[in-house]
Amino acid sequence: MPKQILIFLLLFLIGAGGGLWAQAFLLPSLSANTSFASWQFLKDWNARIQVIAPVEQIFVRENEAIEKTINIVQDTVVAIKSSGARAGSGLVYTLDGLIVTLSSLVPAGFKVTVHSEGKDPLPAQILKRDVANNLALLKIEDTGLKTTGFIENGGVNLGERVILLAKVIEDKKSTVIVNTGVIKRIKENALVTSIVEKENVDGSPVFDIEGRVVGLVDADLQGNIFVIPSSTLRTFLGL
Repeated sequence: MPKQILIFLLLFLIGAGGGLWAQAFLLPSLSANTSFASWQFLKDWNARIQVIAPVEQIFVRENEAIEKTINIVQDTVVAIKSSGARAGSGLVYTLDGLIVTLSSLVPAGFKVTVHSEGKDPLPAQILKRDVANNLALLKIEDTGLKTTGFIENGGVNLGERVILLAKVIEDKKSTVIVNTGVIKRIKENALVTSIVEKENVDGSPVFDIEGRVVGLVDADLQGNIFVIPSSTLRTFLGL
């Protein structure tokens, strides 16, 4: 056996023996001596404490972020009802009462009303239509409304978490419906989401986690949520 290996084994055995001797005799002797009682490593040895440097971690729950976003954008959504047509939702676009919704929710010649929490229903005038993209711009006589921003063109990614927020009319009052999902496909004129919602949520806005408008809902008969993207809305609104 090479001499270097023998030396290494000898040193290893001496070190191991020294460690065992310290555990069995030296540390108990020192810990029993009041002169060394204040030494921290002896206190830890007596208590058999393994000292680990503390690590501080901060966790942000996704639910908290979603709840915060809902509280911010809730008042930017209104319920819309047309006589003889399905009710739906709309997005407040300006502080002075411009609202964007689906054209199919406000057929020509029908009386349209807009419903907000704590207010009487207001009649709405249809200012503009884009039948090809199923969009309509309404105007109500109201001021001091709440608004939010639109996501920039191309700002949506596959797998991104989105929040649907609708308002429906029940017992002559508007109530809130919330659903969440992800963007699972991006098409030229529509965003396909993982959300399925059996309630009528047409015209309701979909927001990203920061509260920016991703688009407006145009659902199919099975409740699968498709979204008219913000890029189409921006073009329609002249942004």
